[in-house]
Amino acid sequence: ALFEFEDTEAQQKAVHLIFQGNSYNDSVAKVWSLALPEISLQPEGTVVKSLVAVEISIFPPGEEPLTALYVEEEITVTIQAAYVEKKLILHPVDSQIEFKVFNCTADPSGNDRSIRNFLRKMISAVGIPEVISKIEPALTSLMNSKGLHLFEIKNPEIITRKPTLQNDDFSVEGAVASIRPQLVEFLSHRLDWLLSASRHFLPTAVLSGLAGVTDHREKVSVLLDLLEEAGHATWKQFAQCLCMECDLPLEMEILLMSSAGEGNLTQMQEAHTDASDQSSVPRGLTRRRRSSSPISDKGAKQQRLDSAEKYQRLLVDSICKRYGGRRAAGAAAQEPTQPLAFNQAFVNLVLRQSKASRLKEKTDKPREDVASAPEPEECVDTAVRVSDLFGNVVRSGTTKVIFLFGKPGTGKTMLMHRICQKWAEGVLHQFLFTFLFEFRQLNLLKRKLTLKELLFDLFLQPEDSPDAVFQHLLENAQRTLIIFDGLDEFVGNMDVSSASKGSLNRSSSMSISELFAELCHGNLLPGCTVLVTSRPKRLPDFLINTVDLLAEVWGFDHEKVEEYVSHYFRHHSFREQAIAHLKNNTKLLSMCQIPALCYVVCICLEYLLLKHQTSVELPQTMTQFYIKMLLIFINKQQGEHAGDEESQLNSNKKAILGLCDLALKGLEAKKLVFYVGDIPEHVKEFASLHGLLTVFEVKTNSAHPETGYAFVHLSLQEFFAALCLMISKNVDKSHLKRKLSLKSKWTLKNEAKTGFMESFHIFLSGLSSKECRTFIMLLAEQSEAWVQDKQDAILQSLKKLAATQLTGPKVIELCHCTFETQGLEVAQHIGSLLNFKYEFKNFRLTPLDMSALVFVINLGQDVTRLDFAGCPLDTDCLEMLASCRNVEHLR
Repeated sequence: ALFEFEDTEAQQKAVHLIFQGNSYNDSVAKVWSLALPEISLQPEGTVVKSLVAVEISIFPPGEEPLTALYVEEEITVTIQAAYVEKKLILHPVDSQIEFKVFNCTADPSGNDRSIRNFLRKMISAVGIPEVISKIEPALTSLMNSKGLHLFEIKNPEIITRKPTLQNDDFSVEGAVASIRPQLVEFLSHRLDWLLSASRHFLPTAVLSGLAGVTDHREKVSVLLDLLEEAGHATWKQFAQCLCMECDLPLEMEILLMSSAGEGNLTQMQEAHTDASDQSSVPRGLTRRRRSSSPISDKGAKQQRLDSAEKYQRLLVDSICKRYGGRRAAGAAAQEPTQPLAFNQAFVNLVLRQSKASRLKEKTDKPREDVASAPEPEECVDTAVRVSDLFGNVVRSGTTKVIFLFGKPGTGKTMLMHRICQKWAEGVLHQFLFTFLFEFRQLNLLKRKLTLKELLFDLFLQPEDSPDAVFQHLLENAQRTLIIFDGLDEFVGNMDVSSASKGSLNRSSSMSISELFAELCHGNLLPGCTVLVTSRPKRLPDFLINTVDLLAEVWGFDHEKVEEYVSHYFRHHSFREQAIAHLKNNTKLLSMCQIPALCYVVCICLEYLLLKHQTSVELPQTMTQFYIKMLLIFINKQQGEHAGDEESQLNSNKKAILGLCDLALKGLEAKKLVFYVGDIPEHVKEFASLHGLLTVFEVKTNSAHPETGYAFVHLSLQEFFAALCLMISKNVDKSHLKRKLSLKSKWTLKNEAKTGFMESFHIFLSGLSSKECRTFIMLLAEQSEAWVQDKQDAILQSLKKLAATQLTGPKVIELCHCTFETQGLEVAQHIGSLLNFKYEFKNFRLTPLDMSALVFVINLGQDVTRLDFAGCPLDTDCLEMLASCRNVEHLR
């Protein structure tokens, strides 16, 4: 209804610009205060100055939410008051509205005055009266609590000057009684805080008698009775503590501050309070009370709020610069921090929520070939949106741990960047603060940290008053989101010893493992939300027992693939041709359900369609796509002078070999982040030019950050590392065979971590195909026989693996390797050996998994028995299964 205030053509135009033609029903408007209001008493009335934010989000059907308008404005209102029929009536006699921040999607320059004029009119005609309608009953209730309603007052005159009456002239009992139900409800959701605070004001013996009270509201009511019965002075101390540390509703805080005598005590009363409080208030609180008056306490709280709000704006700006966002101001903020090869459009991913109990089951039973299938309800995953992950974040004081896992390339890291970006745009309004840490960077830390150092030294340092900001953050822990991305990339020991339990607090210096564990346990920042991502690896025991929400990132489905491809080719006339090309190629479509691969496929498809509009022949395997992508990047930079494949590789051979060496040494040393000194200059220039390395700041302490480099995706590092083995003259066949092993779905508890080689064996198998032979010969400067000898070593190893005892997930991995070779004879041999091993128990198969499986089965000689007991299969998998021949039995 707010935006139906359009009585002129100019106002109709403004509303149309804001909503961009969308219905009001598809929008949400939010208004909140950015700072405490300033109130002054003047002869003409009470002058209230407030800094307010307004945000309008629209939700176009079938599209992502959009922040259409965000403004910050300083509103000054002069109010006169009257008291009629025992009710306070407030009249705004003057108002001034000054815009401090103005960001409108439809008017990026801010030059269109119609929107500002419309907002001014809307605030004056609708907004200010709405606020006044809330304040009038609250102040009337306050006055009635003082007994004012007991008198018949005729023709009262309200004079705007400081009150002469003191707090003790009113009824404290009346003030508290009027808000008792609301106060009980408010504190019932903060029972842990209330119990902790009550220990400062009530004897332990009294509190121990509450152990038998289980109902939260009843326990709160009893505690409030005890605090009131302890005396006026004790109640004052408690009320001041409550107002200082909790975010109370306005009317409740007004009444409580009044009952506590906030700002109205004389020096004599102050001295008396200090003397009388010493017997019931702990020494630490007494000292704090003596050293600062209620007014200075209030000033300290205001300072914390000001510093925290300044830090929040600093966080927003920093995140917008790192990950993009509509609130990033200025050209510098719009510059991408990632190279072109990684600067992709974001399309919503498919997320499936599971029961957190499944996580423990999978870890307790790390072998995937167990015969028993889980209960039917345990197999059903529920589709969720990103917003659903935080949907039930409530201010309960209990830490919430969200765990997202997904296979390589499914978009976990990009999703974390997207969440940060949306928070900076104000979409995740339940969080005041958001921090993102990547385990690949946390690996570089050589020292222990406190919680404060983790948040400020490693993410973003406040410009001033760090202690005040940190204190505010602690007080608002339930509105803090901390993201840890890539748990599988952490090289330290996450199995934190139980010996440290109970001996750590937020001022203790801890290892990253300990900080992470204590945050998840809720010991450092109780009430915060911790979001963790990982590839499917064995998890630390403490995390298994603390996860509240478990979800898997599936990547794309067919619909999302089409959306992504459509967006990628939006500027090309052959967009529909590109979409059709993918939809008609089942294998290609299944590859594109992995977002990282979808991007690589689009790069290759775009290049080929630009050169050959009529006939396009795309690579067949993931390895071939990565080789093609590398050649395309080189070709784009060299333009008309690129020449053929041989000349391209020859002119960049030294840099490519250096990049291969860097990738392999990094994986062997479990190193994903490199410093300037780790990379030869010519390699750095080549990789940065072609978007193969990303550049970022590395913060290991509060001093100046260093420059770090990493491959834009871990799979790219694995590709170059596998290529290094194939072209190196120092790697013989026996060494090559030792490097080829199949990955299980979950790492066994007693199994050592084998670096970060999730796709390494896939690329090694792909490089053994005939189609890659020329490419390897050119880089290695070796004969065809030399290269083929190495390739045969890989193929023989795969055949030997097929003859061993394999679990279901390892059978799938072997099928992927077999497909990458594109060798029909190899596939027939392996298919025959695997004929009676197609039993898959209790793990999800992706369309890409099913595509590789069907490839091997169809090349086998005998009929096949397939058992998918307990394996969730989506419709895409079933469609691929329909093309599987020679199936005798299916379960």
